[in-house]
Amino acid sequence: MDADEGAATGTVPRRSLLRRALLALGFFVLSVSAGGAVVGTFGTWTYHWRAFEVQVGVGPALRGQTRLIFTPLGEVHAPTHPTPVALKVSLRGIAFDEMKRLVIEPPPRPELERDFRQALLRSGRDFFLRQIALGAAGALLVPLLLRVWRARYWFAAAACGGGFAALVLWGTLHTFEPRAFRSPTYTGSLQQAQWIITLVGDAATNREALGSKLRNVAGNLSVLYGRINAGGEPSENGDTLRVLHISDIHNNPAAVDFVRDLTDRIPVDLVLDTGDLTDFGTPLENQLSRGLTRLNVPYVFVAGNHDSEATVRALRASPGVVVLDGGGGPVTVAGLSLLGAPDPSSARPGAGSVNTGPEALRASGEALLARYRSAAVAPDIVCVHNPRQAEPLLGVARLVLCGHMHAASITEERGTVVCNAGTTGAAGARYFDKPGGVPFSAALLHFTRGPSPRLLFIDQVVLDGSLRQYSITRRTFDAPAPSTNTDAAALPVSAAASGPPTPR
Repeated sequence: MDADEGAATGTVPRRSLLRRALLALGFFVLSVSAGGAVVGTFGTWTYHWRAFEVQVGVGPALRGQTRLIFTPLGEVHAPTHPTPVALKVSLRGIAFDEMKRLVIEPPPRPELERDFRQALLRSGRDFFLRQIALGAAGALLVPLLLRVWRARYWFAAAACGGGFAALVLWGTLHTFEPRAFRSPTYTGSLQQAQWIITLVGDAATNREALGSKLRNVAGNLSVLYGRINAGGEPSENGDTLRVLHISDIHNNPAAVDFVRDLTDRIPVDLVLDTGDLTDFGTPLENQLSRGLTRLNVPYVFVAGNHDSEATVRALRASPGVVVLDGGGGPVTVAGLSLLGAPDPSSARPGAGSVNTGPEALRASGEALLARYRSAAVAPDIVCVHNPRQAEPLLGVARLVLCGHMHAASITEERGTVVCNAGTTGAAGARYFDKPGGVPFSAALLHFTRGPSPRLLFIDQVVLDGSLRQYSITRRTFDAPAPSTNTDAAALPVSAAASGPPTPR
C-alpha cells in the first residue's frame, strides 16, 4: 500500500513538469509567431540615397531569397540565403533632377562608392534594430491576449520575439551570397531586360571604346560612300533626296553620336526614326537620347513599344522634331508625304508593360489603312515600329519603314517595299551582354525630287557586332531589268561596298 502511494505521488511532479514545459513551449511559439507576424506586416522602412527612394522589408518564405522590385516593371529575385525569410527591396521613387545631375556631371567613382557604403551601413544598422524592436513589441501581444500580468512573462515574450528576429536576421546576413544574382529569375517586363545586372560593370568600360570605333566607321563610310557614287550615280546630282532611316536606339548614347556623325558626313535631307528610342519610357531616358533632337536636319519620330507618352512629350518640345502620332492625315517633310502610327504600347504615361498584343497591332494597322485611303494623295512613306502593324497596308502602300525585329532587311510583299532598319543602337545596352555583340544597322533611301518623289534605291548600312567589318548593300527599284536579276543585287565588293574599319 505504501509503495503504491509512493509511485502515485511520483508521477505528479513529472506530469507537472511536462505540463509546464508544454506551456513554456507554447508560450515561446506564440511569442515568436506574433513577433514574426508583426515584423512581416509592419517591418517595411523607407531609405534615401542620393536620387533614389528605396523600401526594405522582410517576410516569411519557404526558401530564403532576395527580391528586387521595380514597380511597375516587375522584379528580379535569387536564392541568396538559407534562412526562411524573403528580403524585399523596392525602388519606390527617383528624384529625376538629382538623377540628371548624376548622369550629366557624375561625382568621382571613389566618392560614390564611399558614400554608398556609408549609407548602406547606416541604413542596415537602423533596419536591424527596428526589426528587433518590432519583433519584441509584437510578441507582447501574447501575454496581453492571454491576460497574463506578471512582469516575467512580458519580459520573456519580448525576449523571445526580439531574440528570434535578431537570430534570423543575423543568420541571413552571415549566409548571404550575392553571387546568386549571377543567375536570377525575372518577372514582368524585366523578362525582356535580363542584361540589366551585368550591364552596369560592362557599359562603363566599353562605351568609350565603342564610341571611338563608331566615329571611325562613320568617317570611313563617308569616304566609302563617296567612292561608290563616284561613277555618276543619280545621287551625285542635285535632284536626289536622301532619307536616313534609323530604329531601335534603345538608349545607346554611342549610337546617337554615330547618327549625328553620319548626318554631318553624308548629306541627308531627313532622319526618320521608327521607334524604341528608349527602353522603359522614363523621363531620365529622354536626357540620355536628347542628342538626336539637335541634328542639322529634320528629325521624324514614330514611337515604339518601349517608348511612352513621356518620350513623345519630350521630343515634341524640341524644335525640328516631327512626331507621327497616328492622328490626322499625312505630313510633308523635306518634300516627302509621311503617314505613321505609334505602337499601341507607347500610349502609357511612363514605364510599364511593353508587350503589345496582336489584336492591338491589327486594330492600329486597320486605322492606319483607313487614314491612308482617305488621303487626297497617296503618302510616299508609311512609318510604323512593329512590321506586324503594317500588315493591313501590304499591297496598298508603296513603301513601309519599320524596326522592332533588331534584324535589318529589305523585302517586297505584294508590291509594297518594306524596309526594316534593324537596330541602329545594336539593341542598346544589350550589346554588351551578347557574345560577339549585336550588329549596328541603318538604311539610306534615295528618292527623286519633285511633286511625285520616286524611290530609286536603298543602301543598307550594317556594322557587325565585332566592329571589325561593315558593309553597304544596295537594292534598286524602278530600274530597267537587265538579263541578270540586279533589281535585288548587292553592290560588289570591288565597288568598295564592304571592308574593315581602318583608322583615319
